[in-house]
Amino acid sequence: MQRILLDENRKIPYDLVTQKLNDWYTLIKNDQVEQAEHIRKEVEKELVNMEENQDALLYYQLLEFRHEIMLSYMESKRIDDLNSAYETIKEMEEQGQLTGMLEYYYFFFTGMYEFRRKELTTAISAYRIAETKLSEVEDEIEKAEFFFKVSYVYYYMKQTYFSMNYASRALKIFQKFDEYAVQTLRCQFIVAGNLIDSLEFERALQQFLNALEIAEYTKIPHLIGMSHMNIGICYEELKDYNNATIHLGLSIDIFEKSEHSFLTKALFAMAHVYAKKHNFDIAYNYFIKGRSQAENKNDKEYIAKFKILEGLYFSNGEYELINEAFSYLADRKMFADMENFATEIGDYFYGEGELELSNKFYRMSIEARRKIKRGEIINEDQPNSIGSNGVE
Repeated sequence: MQRILLDENRKIPYDLVTQKLNDWYTLIKNDQVEQAEHIRKEVEKELVNMEENQDALLYYQLLEFRHEIMLSYMESKRIDDLNSAYETIKEMEEQGQLTGMLEYYYFFFTGMYEFRRKELTTAISAYRIAETKLSEVEDEIEKAEFFFKVSYVYYYMKQTYFSMNYASRALKIFQKFDEYAVQTLRCQFIVAGNLIDSLEFERALQQFLNALEIAEYTKIPHLIGMSHMNIGICYEELKDYNNATIHLGLSIDIFEKSEHSFLTKALFAMAHVYAKKHNFDIAYNYFIKGRSQAENKNDKEYIAKFKILEGLYFSNGEYELINEAFSYLADRKMFADMENFATEIGDYFYGEGELELSNKFYRMSIEARRKIKRGEIINEDQPNSIGSNGVE
């Protein structure tokens, strides 16, 4: 039997590589880390022998960046590690190499990157520009993915109307397809979070409990962990601290196994709840563990938030730590967090008889709420207003 001879110089058609790039992007969007890593290596090998095509190479570099963003939250990779990859694609855009869909991806991925850095104003600017380019997007699922990401950043800013609007657009699309149950679940998390912000805690809790059933059906660990964490936070708002610690504990167990980026948030929430229960010994253990996690990952948001816990509960009146944390939040225009923490701190000092400090933080809370209502963060010299170019 004769051996088959292979032409080692034969070039791989770029359209075949492009299809594999599309498959890689789908895996990234679904947070399927192992499969995405596998196909990433395949693409790297095929690019060497691919027919010359500049767009395919640019698409590859954009997906490299998006892949790293995925790893930053799925494997708690330091966001600082993405700076080099971002500078590479930024240079591509500045040189005018990105057009059509590639330009859309650039601004969409930049929005995700800036949100991960908690540069909220810059994130919204990038998303707004991406939205003006949605006419280039034919895939309904890609549009839904965009709407979901935008709904999340608006939720984070406590812009409930905008968040619910985009979450509803995403849900309307995802619910058409059975295979997008995971994406549907994420949208439901956002809807429930907005219900908490609207003080509809019982409705939010029911939504999260329903989401937990779906997450358990999918058997995807981090979604189960997120469900438990959200339920725990909801019980915290209801001041049912016992149930809060049960669900937060379950989420911590899950996140520790994969070192998911939400581990820091879950540890913070657990320390916070135990402090509210006045069980300071247990609270301190979670505080130390969570602060160490935040510092190891250079998670500046939670480094600041742990300073609030330290200044309030685990120091001898070192309230300057709280001021440092609020300075960080103010610089990032994280007014929703400022409002929530300032109200809690005002209540704490009022209970301690520290009326001057109490009034100071109550005033801060009121001012943060005013900024949220005025929509300062979404109206500050932002290019390309929301809702342009018929994205309905």
